[in-house]
Amino acid sequence: MNRLRRVFLTPFGPDLFRAAVVQAVFTAVGVFTFLAGVLYLPSLGPTRVEGILGLLLLAVFGLLCATFGQLAVVAERLKGRNDRAAG
Repeated sequence: MNRLRRVFLTPFGPDLFRAAVVQAVFTAVGVFTFLAGVLYLPSLGPTRVEGILGLLLLAVFGLLCATFGQLAVVAERLKGRNDRAAG
């Protein structure tokens, strides 16, 4: 019974909420959104000012996604450092 319990309770594969996975997902979302927006924007026929504002908003969103990914990594490393210092 103990072996059966160990088989079902042993984690395998990557933890999907680890900082490395979260960082990669946020970066991919930011890059994809920016590229899709840049490629789709000309088909909307915006004026020059609207186009510039649209590109700026897309760039800000892409940078925010990358920043949140980096913050996830920093928070996980700081938590690990605090756990080692306390233990």
